[in-house]
Amino acid sequence: MIVRRGAAQRTLTVRIGDLPEVSAPKVTVLRELQLVSLTPAIRAERSIRSQAGALVYQASQRVSEELGLQPGDVIVQVNRTGVATADDVARAIDYYAGRGPIRLFFERGGQLAFTDVLIR
Repeated sequence: MIVRRGAAQRTLTVRIGDLPEVSAPKVTVLRELQLVSLTPAIRAERSIRSQAGALVYQASQRVSEELGLQPGDVIVQVNRTGVATADDVARAIDYYAGRGPIRLFFERGGQLAFTDVLIR
């Protein structure tokens, strides 16, 4: 990138990175849903109210349409049990899979909502 200030010109190198990856590894759930554990840095950057949970980092179009989850949502409970990390969400979904509907509570835009998932 070239930065010009008055008559002076300076060339800078800019490296673009994936911020959540640096502070929180991605966890893939349901093959088409990537989560990262909520960290203080992520909470501050995205103005998230929840103290703990799993940020939806990436969701396929199918997952978004069928479950209503979108990138930026924060999963805070699975079947009314609080989750602190993305790994907690993955373990809970694995545990409840095939045992009936799974209710995911999530924060979006400062509001709580839920969606039901049925995994056979």
